[in-house]
Amino acid sequence: MQLLQLVNFVLHNLLRARISFIVIFHCWQRNETLQFATQLHHAPQLIYHQFVHLDDGNWEQLEQRYLQHLQPTLAIYVDLQCARSAALLKQASAQNLYNQHYHWLLHDSVSGFGFYEFFARFNISVDANVDYVQQQLLDEDRVSYAVYDVYSNGNHIGGQLNVTGNYVVDCDVASCVLQRYLSSLHLRSKYGQREQLRDVVLRVATVVTTRPLSWPPELLLRFLNQDNNTHIDGIARFGFHINLLLKEMLQCGCADNVQQTPRELNVFSCCSMNYSFTDRWSSSDISGGSVGAVVDQTADIASAPCLATEGRLQRLSAIIETGYFRSVCIFRTPHNAGIRGDVFLQPFSAVVWYLFGALLLLIALLLYLVFYVECRRLTSRRQLSYMPSLLSTCLISLGAACSQSSALIPRSTGGRLTYFALFLVSFIMYNYYTSVVVSSLLNSPVRSNIKTMQQLAESSLEVGLEPLSFTKSYLNYSMRPEIHLFSKRKIETQSHNSQLWLPAEKGVLRVRDQPGYVYVLEASSGYAYVEHHYTQQEICDLNEILFRPELLIYTHLHRNSTYKELIRLKLLRVLETGVYRKHRNIWARMKLHCYAQNFVITVGMEYVAPLFFMLICGYILVVLLLLLELAWQRYGRRAR
Repeated sequence: MQLLQLVNFVLHNLLRARISFIVIFHCWQRNETLQFATQLHHAPQLIYHQFVHLDDGNWEQLEQRYLQHLQPTLAIYVDLQCARSAALLKQASAQNLYNQHYHWLLHDSVSGFGFYEFFARFNISVDANVDYVQQQLLDEDRVSYAVYDVYSNGNHIGGQLNVTGNYVVDCDVASCVLQRYLSSLHLRSKYGQREQLRDVVLRVATVVTTRPLSWPPELLLRFLNQDNNTHIDGIARFGFHINLLLKEMLQCGCADNVQQTPRELNVFSCCSMNYSFTDRWSSSDISGGSVGAVVDQTADIASAPCLATEGRLQRLSAIIETGYFRSVCIFRTPHNAGIRGDVFLQPFSAVVWYLFGALLLLIALLLYLVFYVECRRLTSRRQLSYMPSLLSTCLISLGAACSQSSALIPRSTGGRLTYFALFLVSFIMYNYYTSVVVSSLLNSPVRSNIKTMQQLAESSLEVGLEPLSFTKSYLNYSMRPEIHLFSKRKIETQSHNSQLWLPAEKGVLRVRDQPGYVYVLEASSGYAYVEHHYTQQEICDLNEILFRPELLIYTHLHRNSTYKELIRLKLLRVLETGVYRKHRNIWARMKLHCYAQNFVITVGMEYVAPLFFMLICGYILVVLLLLLELAWQRYGRRAR
């Protein structure tokens, strides 16, 4: 056995694969093993190695006993001429060890092993790193090694074994020299060679929530393929269309078989994708629906993206972002919940109001002194016919602040300068005040003070929900205390109410016609009904509360799926080329647009009611004062 040449070839192969950890399964003599290990120690690169004699091994717990590692990839050398090598390789197939975490180096030193027939039934994955090596003796010192790349697109779903010649290297006792390439494999990356899945039937768990599963599979597929009425089952159909792009990029073949499965799944196979239809994403966090099918590995991929929760990420891998999820509560402000009197006090702070009032009072006192001097101290030509009271000067000062003139005008120069200062200050304050008030009143209509789910749960507003499976799951499994309170006060108290769960269109119309009614919907589907049935003013009137935090939704595969990297690269290509954005703009509506400048906003009673209330109170006070004066006058006459 040419051990020195073999050591050099193994080192050459590890250097090309950039691996420094290897487990060697052999059946050599002790001196041969020592010679192999000595040569490894003298290698230019440091190689961590472990020898396992095939006659001493027990393969029932192969990975746990021999192959546990913390490295990205562990190299495994197997001498195919050893008697127990076949049992080792079969056990590795049973434990799904032909994957990206292990680099297999299968050495066939004597031709006639029948590699293809032996491995054709093995569970070798599309991400496998398997090198089949054929040895040929050139002379006493030189050995030629032909390396073949081995993989399968998935034996369990119809994939065939692929063996592609890679390169030939000649080794002597000192080094190895690359002789020639056997194909163009070296010009492409690993997944560039394996980007087409033409010989497999991918199992796809497909969600359909708005159509009965009793429909024929052809009708369900036709519904999912349509691109009209994007608000109906929008997330599921968006994911299905992205899945169609993935299918096209993988260049899959076609299988025309129909299968039947129990319970809620109805399976139809066409164009290399075996669609399993279900009416929900999941029953719990990781069971039931499309998520449960991927977790149980009865499906290779779910067409509809889903949320990446902590529980799911223990069993699944989020491959790439495939959409947004936004669930909101919408409602119009109740008529009796928006009366605001503070809008007329907002232009100035309390300090400014106090200073302005003190200034008006000071000017009223100055005017009183001016009139007093004019009546008592000045010549008769400038005297007033009567002396105004302090109350009259206060009314003059207040009237000037309200842009009202006065019948009493001082005749002295100093008095008229006081008047001028009063009207100038009033003019500046009045213009600023009216501009702020008008802009406030002509701004968007009054908004509700309810801004959070906690406040909504504590309010008296009636609530309705869109009947979606993930909404029901969130109410049952959410850990947020405000959601528990919301469910207790708003859901459990209406358990016998047939109007609690309403279709999206009916719920949106009820919000429009019944201010104060709260409806919980999914934005991508509900916003289309809002845009269709609401005027621009009604859209601007809407209040929104996030029912759950805005989250991204991802395409998920099983943590041990061999298609993770391949599908990630394909979907990343869809994302980079802008195709994903195009489909997202078609299927997902994440925001309602309010164009307030396109219509005239009318000022409602929520603003005017305080003014009317102040006017009525003023009239009542005037009547009371009038009656009091009449009574006082009558009392004075009787006293005389």
